[in-house]
Amino acid sequence: MMKKLSDGIFRLEHEVISQCGIAKEHFHKVSGSQWENIYHKITEKYADKTKIWKNGLHWANVNGYSPKSMKQLLGCCAVDRSTWFHFLPQMIEDENKMVYFLIDKGNDWYLGEKFWIFESYIPELVKALDFLNHTAFLDNGWLDYYIVSKKYQWIIGFNHHDIISCLGEGLNLDCFKKW
Repeated sequence: MMKKLSDGIFRLEHEVISQCGIAKEHFHKVSGSQWENIYHKITEKYADKTKIWKNGLHWANVNGYSPKSMKQLLGCCAVDRSTWFHFLPQMIEDENKMVYFLIDKGNDWYLGEKFWIFESYIPELVKALDFLNHTAFLDNGWLDYYIVSKKYQWIIGFNHHDIISCLGEGLNLDCFKKW
């Protein structure tokens, strides 16, 4: 099972880089030694730990984030799954900084959530999301995902109901006038 998961993340990284013409320095999976620390910091800040059976990041973009981070909820919006991410350069103050891109591979917290974590610059992430949407995430289906500031200042969640949720500081949501 773990090998299959690893094969999938390596395949996704390879396909995004080769099909989108992206340099590996601009889009890559985080190392195994970094993964746990990054995931822990994100879940400590954003995952709702008040619900016993759904207290991981897996359900955050559907059931809500942590009560503390919900105080910084900027908004939720129905979007077009295949185009919304083209607004990322307008939403994120400094697109020249890398962000974390987490793909939710499923499972509840108590079963062991499965996330693939990448680092990417915003222009490359837009290209990657465009490619992944055209290929149904390389035939993995329509997966939920998160984009997180590397300083953990904000989080953008996208769920399979085509809703984005934005929390934190440093996001510009003026491009979504309907909010």
